[in-house]
Amino acid sequence: MAPHNWGVIALKYVVKAVADKKDLRQFIQLPYRLHFGEENYAPPLLMDVKGRLNKKKNPFFHHGEAAYFIALEGDRCVGRIAAIQNRRHNEIYQDKLGFFGWFESENDPTIAQLLMAEVENWLRERDLDEVRGPVSFSMNDEVGLLVDGFDWRQTVLTAWNPPWYEPLVTACGLEKVMDLYSFSLPVMEFGAERMERIIERIKKRENLSVRTFDMKQFPAEVRRFKEIYDDAWMENWGHVGLSEAEIDHMAKEMKPIVEAKLANFVEIDGKPVGFSLVLPDINYIIKDLKGKLFPFGLVKLMLGLKKIPDIRLIAMGIKRDMQKRGLDSVLYYESFRAARDLGKTWSELGWVLETNAVMINTIEKLGGHRHKTHRLYQKPVGPRGGNNGPI
Repeated sequence: MAPHNWGVIALKYVVKAVADKKDLRQFIQLPYRLHFGEENYAPPLLMDVKGRLNKKKNPFFHHGEAAYFIALEGDRCVGRIAAIQNRRHNEIYQDKLGFFGWFESENDPTIAQLLMAEVENWLRERDLDEVRGPVSFSMNDEVGLLVDGFDWRQTVLTAWNPPWYEPLVTACGLEKVMDLYSFSLPVMEFGAERMERIIERIKKRENLSVRTFDMKQFPAEVRRFKEIYDDAWMENWGHVGLSEAEIDHMAKEMKPIVEAKLANFVEIDGKPVGFSLVLPDINYIIKDLKGKLFPFGLVKLMLGLKKIPDIRLIAMGIKRDMQKRGLDSVLYYESFRAARDLGKTWSELGWVLETNAVMINTIEKLGGHRHKTHRLYQKPVGPRGGNNGPI
């Protein structure tokens, strides 16, 4: 809903598309200023942010498009947002859904409304009639608005925002479309010993074996991961598989921090049918680097990588014809046993769709407790609006 005094507000705030290096610098630096001093916020590495926003380097832009907008009060940046079209999503779901992401704002609903109006204008020009988000840039990246769990530290590859972002988003007419849950599970509370007999029975019944990631065959292992991932997640709500270029890019980004003992394949007759990928929570170190990897941040990261006490299970997949046969329990067991042996003390599992009752039930039986909720919102694209109000 547009403010009643839109003309006066438009004089206070100006929303513009990012057009040059200065605009982009303001777009990038805004969250570092807004969240400075926030105990649970982990400022991302500037070089990573610049790389992801670079349309020539990020493979998402082989099949996607985006525009970046900033809101200014005088010369000061007070808000930002990205309007996104994911053509692969539109092809798979045969819809006209667009997305928004990279949202940041000072605590004024007017800023959010002006930014969202620009997103809707941009999507409308591309004949898109709904908007969903936040995603940055797709469901394979950081997704959702944090609406519960503000007392917990931001973990690797998850989104963080202050509590007052939710009313900013809903002031734009957006409504909840899906919640994503994350679970906390101290490693020593997993109870591997009491599960050992059950796991051995499953292995014998299914004639399966478990092996860790072979870092010497990294490209081949990534291909096996992708094959399972595409099959396992095919029917998940909102899922769009990674392209070859995206999986290669992601693998290159993750390889330096992958701990082979925490990446598992489950195989039947030597053929991989499931996987789990657990990463050390590098935000434990990145939080104190203030976005800068050089000159000393890289040294701190490399020296501290093995000492990070926290982990995050970021992905698990089992081929659809092998699901509901206990293979997920085997992967949890192997991951947590390895984590304990490596001296890890705490884990986060997620995210999990709120509709995935089977996985939620399994995690809770293992001792996991839901501690964070990220929310996705959606609304129809409204009539044309912007700094001058609806036309």
